[in-house]
Amino acid sequence: MLITIGLISATLFSLAQISQRLFDAQQSQFAADASALACVLIEQDLALVTAENIAQQNFANIVRAEKITNKCIIVAEVNRVFRRAVAVSIEGFDLPTLQR
Repeated sequence: MLITIGLISATLFSLAQISQRLFDAQQSQFAADASALACVLIEQDLALVTAENIAQQNFANIVRAEKITNKCIIVAEVNRVFRRAVAVSIEGFDLPTLQR
């Protein structure tokens, strides 16, 4: 009986941990995507500051941020879960795209 209760408790604990990691991964990816899109749309001087602000609003930290002409690379982290997003804007078009 005690073994069964122990196994059930371990299973529930594992499911809670997995659910939390999935939530962190989703939150981290959302922050990276939003930050990269904002970064590529904004002028060079304010791009990385804006990306950092968006990440903080999504409870994430920017680990790496790089803006190269019309391309922005962002790596965001939430509770040791890292996600990367690259946004590209083509000259003459207002619609930036995320690259995977």
